[in-house]
Amino acid sequence: MARAASMQTRPAYSYARLSPFAYSLTRVALSMLDRVVFVLSRYLMLSGVTRVAGLVLCLGAGGSAVAAPMTLSNLASLNRHAQVSAFVMNLSDRSVIAELNADQRLRPASASKLYAASAALQQFGSDHRFTSRFTSQAPVAGTTLKGDLVFVGGGDPALDTPALRTLVARLAGRGISTITGDLVIDDGLFGPVPCLTTDRCSARQRSSHAYSAPLSAAGVNFGTVNVTLYPGESPGRKSRVVLQPAELPGYRIDNRVTTVARGGRAAVSAWRTYESGVSTLHTRGKLPVGYGAYDFQRGVANPARETANMLATLLREADIRVQGSVRTQSTDYDSHGALLAEVKSETLAEQLIPMLAYSNNYMADTLTLDVAADSGYNLPLTLPRASQALEALADRADALAYGSAGNGSDAAFTSGSGLSLGNNISARDLVALLDYMYHQDALFPAFYGAIPVPLSAPSRTLKRGNFDFQTRIVAKTGTLSEPVTVRALAGYLRLSNGGFAAFAVLINGTKDNPALTYQQTVTAYQHDLEAILAAY
Repeated sequence: MARAASMQTRPAYSYARLSPFAYSLTRVALSMLDRVVFVLSRYLMLSGVTRVAGLVLCLGAGGSAVAAPMTLSNLASLNRHAQVSAFVMNLSDRSVIAELNADQRLRPASASKLYAASAALQQFGSDHRFTSRFTSQAPVAGTTLKGDLVFVGGGDPALDTPALRTLVARLAGRGISTITGDLVIDDGLFGPVPCLTTDRCSARQRSSHAYSAPLSAAGVNFGTVNVTLYPGESPGRKSRVVLQPAELPGYRIDNRVTTVARGGRAAVSAWRTYESGVSTLHTRGKLPVGYGAYDFQRGVANPARETANMLATLLREADIRVQGSVRTQSTDYDSHGALLAEVKSETLAEQLIPMLAYSNNYMADTLTLDVAADSGYNLPLTLPRASQALEALADRADALAYGSAGNGSDAAFTSGSGLSLGNNISARDLVALLDYMYHQDALFPAFYGAIPVPLSAPSRTLKRGNFDFQTRIVAKTGTLSEPVTVRALAGYLRLSNGGFAAFAVLINGTKDNPALTYQQTVTAYQHDLEAILAAY
């Protein structure tokens, strides 16, 4: 397989260790630069320059105005013992660049998040900000709120501890120091969201990961608890466990991480269990002297209750005394009385960058619920019912891309994250979505700018291609391991004439051959895409 000569002269930079904030800042800068390129390329395309340049390329060998579709040889070989659906389309004229079983519907895993991002942008707009607020129906007399303080969850998919600190500070800024009633957390925007996947249902009792956190309109920190481990000062000493914030109630600690000699290898396992209203954090392993902070997150048992405990702690830190109890409820979102304080999220466009880069399941599914709630779906919401909005989007995209030639989309969704096993779409469906967003002039810059560029992406899956693969595509990955291997990649590639193409690859294991290796899957689509980039 021919590789770009530039690989031998250009350094292969890696940004995998950037913090989420630094990564987001980098992607915003890259997005702004690409918007300029995008506007110029669209102008050239509309003026005929791009189309003429593409015609010259197609006429290069043999004089045919339309190049024959390329063969996806590596994916075709993989298709002999796996299920593969692949499609690549030039967006300037919707001509087919390559295809393989383009209409076969398979599980897309986290490539589903492209639908969640698109639906949210269309529902709210790229500059939308989610609002979390304190309200009360009780009067304020001097420094005393004579009744309940209600936190109204606004479905912010990225609500975090710093945002809640700001909210509490704004309440304190009004001069309130005593609340005679209860602290109430209201997640009525969605209503109680039932768990419908094995991972999320299991997480209510035990969680060894962050990706399977339960959902709530009032959740914080992506439905996880943030924990930091510090090694002891000398070998044999016990490590120290710190919750964020440090006085967070509702947890007991079972810490058996020991300290080993400086220079040793860190090895830690951690999980959370829940029983009789109390969560226990279990930690095992070892940390070397001088290791520094070892951070991890684990899904919480009840996200609304976690927010209640978090706010109770932050109010106490701010010297605001709650005389009543701390509780949760689900009521009418618009029936909470007078506004006391509020905090707004980053714009939706900014939130989509880390959601797609880090493939955040909590954010994608929360956005799916947000779209359904804003569309007037009956409460309480379930994720499969909310995902009907994604199916409607797939139908619209199919109609735009293929018109009467399309057979209508039979895409099926039960989540926006792809964590559920009920999502089934084809490569042609995904390319239709990408084409649909390409033609949304007001939304495409935010959508395109949120999809990771391999060179600066945190995902290692995108790090092994040649320089063209690293720099000329934006792509969302998808991975599942059970019950069969799922690998997916979808996004845009820049053509040498300045235009755009959309591509999608879905790979699923079979009943007879459920487990597929990285070498079999990622290398196959990587090499075939490199060949397309070399030709176009």
